[in-house]
Amino acid sequence: MAVLEVCCYSMACAREAERCGADRIELCAAPQEGGLTPSYGVLVSAREAITLPVHPIVRPRGGDFCYTEEEFAAMLNDIRMVRDLGFPGLVTGVLDADGQVDIPRMKK
Repeated sequence: MAVLEVCCYSMACAREAERCGADRIELCAAPQEGGLTPSYGVLVSAREAITLPVHPIVRPRGGDFCYTEEEFAAMLNDIRMVRDLGFPGLVTGVLDADGQVDIPRMKK
């Protein structure tokens, strides 16, 4: 059976997706950047208000998916925060300089 995951950029969207029968929500901020990590406050609100599985995106900036050491360290901190808040999953991706999946970083 197919899973309907809705990408939401606001709590209003997440509530509407839940009301309309979505199976899961990918929660993002900054649609103009292609989706960035939501703020702590939005994440807490989502945990309190949404009963569906919510998978926040962990992405520190728009553009490519090749991150500096500093950006990657921030992403690891955001991943810890998402886990600590009790989300069942998250959405992220890291590429190397050749545009390939950065397996060593993704394993972290």
